[in-house]
Amino acid sequence: MGEAKRRGQFRASALAAAVAPDTGGEWRVGPQQTPLAPGKSCGSCTKCCTVMGVPELKKPPRVRCAHVIAGKGCSIYAERPPSCAKFICGWLLDPNMGPELKPDQCHVVFYQMNAENIVASCDADYPDAWRKPNVVEFLHHLARSLGPHRKVVILEQGRTWVVTEHGVVPAETG
Repeated sequence: MGEAKRRGQFRASALAAAVAPDTGGEWRVGPQQTPLAPGKSCGSCTKCCTVMGVPELKKPPRVRCAHVIAGKGCSIYAERPPSCAKFICGWLLDPNMGPELKPDQCHVVFYQMNAENIVASCDADYPDAWRKPNVVEFLHHLARSLGPHRKVVILEQGRTWVVTEHGVVPAETG
C-alpha cells in the first residue's frame, strides 16, 4: 500500500506522515517543506539542545549545550550550526500531539531519523520518560500508523528499543 493511501486510510498523525520523498527523510522547515502545526512553537523548550548531538560544536547527545540559556533558548540562534538549523522536533509538526507530549513536559524528543525510523530520544536525566502512559500510548499509535517497513525506535541512555503495535522490545530482538 502506498504512503498516500496509508495516510488516507489510517489518518496517521502528521508525525508519522511528515516525510516527503524529496526531503531525504528529514523534517525541515522552509519552502516546499513540512510546515509547523498551527499554534505550536518551541517557546522556552530547549530539550533538543540537550538530547541531540551537535557535531559542529562537538557536543555529544544527552549533554546540555553550552549555548542554552535556561527558559530563553539558544544564545547563538542567529548563527547556530547547520545541524541545529535543519532539525525540527516532531512535536512542532504534529497537530495531534498535545501539550503533555511537548519535549519539555514529557522529557522525550520525537524526530524523523530517516525514511524508515521515527525516534523517541529520552533526556538522560529522565531515561524512563518513554514509559509514562501518555508517551507509551503515543508510541504505540505511531507504530500502528506507520506500516510494515517503518519503525518507531526509542533511544534511552545506552539502550535501544523498538515499538510494535502492542509492545516494546529491545532492539536486538525487534
